[in-house]
Amino acid sequence: MGMKTAKSCLTPAEEAFLQALLWEEGHLLKGPATRAAEEHGLSLIRCLEPANRLSPNLRGEALNRLREGACPAAQWPWEQRSGAEVLRLLWTRLAKRGACPSVGEELSSAGLERASD
Repeated sequence: MGMKTAKSCLTPAEEAFLQALLWEEGHLLKGPATRAAEEHGLSLIRCLEPANRLSPNLRGEALNRLREGACPAAQWPWEQRSGAEVLRLLWTRLAKRGACPSVGEELSSAGLERASD
């Protein structure tokens, strides 16, 4: 029986970038995704929770399969947004999705305000 594929709430470009970032981190390499994240001030640790909740392809068996393959090619998908703006965007998208009733509390505890998408 095949695996059921859950829908991602990330764009394909966002998901590819985050997969590349996770791949590089898992292989202890400072590649293009890591450098782009650093240039924009995006912390993998801070964006991992909302990204994991928005996409099933960044956790569990999907992440294990990702680590075994080649690094996905990806570019920074958020135009000129800073890491803080990307993080706020992910949490806001998660709140709009209604995936977690406590997202507002998590935004506050992370030092972020709700922002319109």
